[in-house]
Amino acid sequence: MRPYGWIVGILVVLALVGTAFVLASQKHFGPDCAGRVVMIRGLHGAPLECVCVQGVIASCFEPGS
Repeated sequence: MRPYGWIVGILVVLALVGTAFVLASQKHFGPDCAGRVVMIRGLHGAPLECVCVQGVIASCFEPGS
């Protein structure tokens, strides 16, 4: 019964480490919304003008639109 305990313990540790990696990879750092309007690059590298409300991006659009 003792080897099974070691195996289960190792599997639990591996599951915790795997969970930590998954949670860390989902952390997304967004642009700094210190001002009311910020400029960022879109998915394809084109510039986007974004409006921030209470420190969170509320809306983005092409500059000059």
